[in-house]
Amino acid sequence: MTNPAANTSVGASDSDLLHLRRSFIRHLAADGRTPATRRAYSAAIVQLEAFLLDRGLPTTVTELTPDHLEAFIVSLYERGMRPTTVLARHHALSRFCGWLVDENELATSPMASIRAPAARLPEPQVLTGAEIAAVLAACDGDAFEDLRDAAIVRLLLDTGLRRKELAALRLDDLDLDLSTAYVAGHGRIPRAAPFDRAASKAVERYLTARALYRWAHLPQLWLGRRGGLTDRGVDLAVRHRGRLAGLPALHAQRLRHTYVQRYLDDGGSGRDLMRLVGWKSRQLLGRYRAEPRAERPRAEWLRLGDRL
Repeated sequence: MTNPAANTSVGASDSDLLHLRRSFIRHLAADGRTPATRRAYSAAIVQLEAFLLDRGLPTTVTELTPDHLEAFIVSLYERGMRPTTVLARHHALSRFCGWLVDENELATSPMASIRAPAARLPEPQVLTGAEIAAVLAACDGDAFEDLRDAAIVRLLLDTGLRRKELAALRLDDLDLDLSTAYVAGHGRIPRAAPFDRAASKAVERYLTARALYRWAHLPQLWLGRRGGLTDRGVDLAVRHRGRLAGLPALHAQRLRHTYVQRYLDDGGSGRDLMRLVGWKSRQLLGRYRAEPRAERPRAEWLRLGDRL
């Protein structure tokens, strides 16, 4: 292990973990990290401090050693924590210690010598072609909510947008001439999300109905009975259509998973996919099967799309 003396503070600070945690979380917020990311990183530091206190170890960053941090990682496994969660804690603490070095709180990162634990993320659940058809059939109808939900489902299936990204769309985020939605993803990084002719047609039908709706003056793309549809409202709409289709566990993230797998099954490159769905890490690609599945949802979708 690295000599603990190598982590002698460059400055005069020997601030405690929780004090520096607050500064670190403010840094993440200024860097555009999402609230969920900030909560996850904060939780890792809080858990580390609890571990150190429980064992009578120092909680000042200048006294942190690789041995302390490695023992903490091992303790997470001993508590029965899933490998993917342990990996997330390792990543959060690596990022935190790197920031401490950048801030001159430490000369070197005590996490540098600790190898990231191996963790394979579970394979996502993907809709089959028959399930896609059932969900779309569950949106059939001329009522306002039918047209809205059909557009929501088709956009999710054809763009891989996150639920929050879809819910945040405004009217001026759509370019129907180019069949593209413009979103601000994680970290407020903008990207374009193209969609096909069937999705474009569904959106146009919804917009026609929307123009006559009581809340048509609002800037939000998706409207509900009380105004703009919230993130929760989008989730409820998708789950409702899932129940009608006989898929009670359907949620927006499963539609995103389906888009990703269809894209890969059709021979799309991982690099292009990462740009389209707003991923920064290639690790997420490992969750999906590289070889074509026995049933190819994308191919069936293309055959069915113009008829559904």
